[in-house]
Amino acid sequence: MRKKVFNMFFSFLYPVADFLAINFAILLSYKVYRILGIGQQVYYEKLHIIPISLMASLAALIILLIFGAYKRESSLLNVEEIKNVVKGISFSYLLFAVVMVFMTLAPSRYVLVFSYFASVMFVVIERTIFYHLPLAKTIKGLNKKILIYGAGELGQALFRSIVNSPKLGIVPVGFIDDNPGKSDMAYNSTGFSNSAYSLPVLGTGVDVGKLTEQHNIDEICVAISNIDNKTLIDLMKQFKAENVKVSFVPNLCNAFLHKVKIQQIGQLPLVREEDNIATYFYKRYVDLFLGAVSVCALLPVFLIISLAIKINSKGPVFFEQDRAGKDGSIFQMYKFRSMFTDADPYAVNPLSKNDARITRVGRYLRKTSLDELPQIINVLKGEMSFVGPRPEMPFIVEEYNEIHKERLRVLPGITGLWQLSGDRKRAIHENMDYDLYYIRNCSFFLDVAILVETLIFALRGV
Repeated sequence: MRKKVFNMFFSFLYPVADFLAINFAILLSYKVYRILGIGQQVYYEKLHIIPISLMASLAALIILLIFGAYKRESSLLNVEEIKNVVKGISFSYLLFAVVMVFMTLAPSRYVLVFSYFASVMFVVIERTIFYHLPLAKTIKGLNKKILIYGAGELGQALFRSIVNSPKLGIVPVGFIDDNPGKSDMAYNSTGFSNSAYSLPVLGTGVDVGKLTEQHNIDEICVAISNIDNKTLIDLMKQFKAENVKVSFVPNLCNAFLHKVKIQQIGQLPLVREEDNIATYFYKRYVDLFLGAVSVCALLPVFLIISLAIKINSKGPVFFEQDRAGKDGSIFQMYKFRSMFTDADPYAVNPLSKNDARITRVGRYLRKTSLDELPQIINVLKGEMSFVGPRPEMPFIVEEYNEIHKERLRVLPGITGLWQLSGDRKRAIHENMDYDLYYIRNCSFFLDVAILVETLIFALRGV
């Protein structure tokens, strides 16, 4: 009963928060429009603006509902929810623009544009705050405790996915594994925040009954890579006999490296692998447009940063390094120099802001990710994209296995899911979950969602 009440509370919390955020964005945009003194400066009384704002916010909520922004499901880093939010708000404002043509009383087109960008930013920030404050995990009795049967590659992938999806309210208590060599071991994941999560191996299959009772387990999830059907059926019968709910993860992670579509035919699920070739085709045109606009808009920032680097330390403004791009082709990646010139360019990246190799200006550039801005040049040259897997150094790519090589199927990006995660301090090739997810699910609105979250992430460092 308590869990149902909490779920109902959350069902109302998100729409109410979105309604307030969008309404505030519209009213604030009108205020900014008046302060800047642009356009024809049409003045509306609050009596007229507030009803328009309230109706527009309500209409946006309905459209967000249609676009799936209020589903209980949670994706990796909640990025699917953010994608649906961006998609729903974009469609809402497109509809508002059409309606404005027929309205005798309508806000300025400048207010409409300001409101759109403000609405996207405010709602994404609000959703990000909720994502990092998962109340369901902090209130006793509202979360679902599980044991993961299998501490191998598949089980660890499930653990990382759960940690990156706190909205689900699932709390992994520990692993069960029949390999005696894994007893007393623990596996770590940083997840969506900088806090490390450690999950121990608590025992073997014979300990299920004791562990279930001891930790008040709600469900056991079987995640064993090489399990056969007979063993799986026997395990499920065993758990069912002990009145424990059970689920299992089908081992399709390595069999299907691209986007997967599941179709139901009668009682049988048909799994089909799809490719996103059409999606990647449009990306080049979007990259060229954004790159040209960014260079023009950020030119003063480029000049200020360049001057600060030259004043702070001797050496060139830009740092160039060989990186592996699409299909393994080598290119020169550009950055603003953030370290002293005598630092080894291929040494391990600094993990601390107090690293002696980093210059005073460099600390600020790395904290705000402004050191990455020159990679817009790589985007214009066709060597990189705005969103994609980060480019790796060639000598590391030479050691790639077949799974790692999937990263090379697409253009590397300035930003991506990995940069938004708590695992960004670990090696790039140790974070294949993020890159494979992006490659499988790449879309225009997913790119927009990642870019908006990257901007918010960078602003947090200011």
